[in-house]
Amino acid sequence: MTGQMDENTNGYKILLVEDQKPDTLIAKRRILDVWPDAQIIAADSLSQAYEILKTNVFNLVLLDLDLPEAYGAGTVKEIRSFNAMVPIVVLTGMDDDVTTTQAIKLGANHVARKSQILSAEFENILKKHVQKIS
Repeated sequence: MTGQMDENTNGYKILLVEDQKPDTLIAKRRILDVWPDAQIIAADSLSQAYEILKTNVFNLVLLDLDLPEAYGAGTVKEIRSFNAMVPIVVLTGMDDDVTTTQAIKLGANHVARKSQILSAEFENILKKHVQKIS
C-alpha cells in the first residue's frame, strides 16, 4: 500500500507503556478520540513491553519514564535498544528540561507532559510521530 492512510480508519497499532491505571485509561481514550480504529496494547512494565515488542510491530510507542523496573530517560534507551525504528513519544508527569533533553538524546522522538494528553497539541504530537507501515 502506498500513500497516506485515512486517519480515521488507519488501524494503527500503538503500544502504551504506563503503570498507572488512571493514566492508562486517559491515554487510551484520547488515542481513540484521534484514531477510533487504533489497536492499543498496554504494558505496565518494561519487561512486559519487551515481550510484546518481540511479537508485534507498532506504529507508535507511548512511554512513561517512571516504571517499576525503570526510571528516567534511560527507559527510552532500553526500548530503543530493542526496537531502533518505532517512534517513541514519552509521556511524563515531570516538568524537567534535563529529563526531556536526555530522553531525546537517548532516542525519543518527542516528550509530552501528561497534562497535555487532553489537548489539541497532544493530537498533533500523535499525528506527527505515528509511523505509517505499508
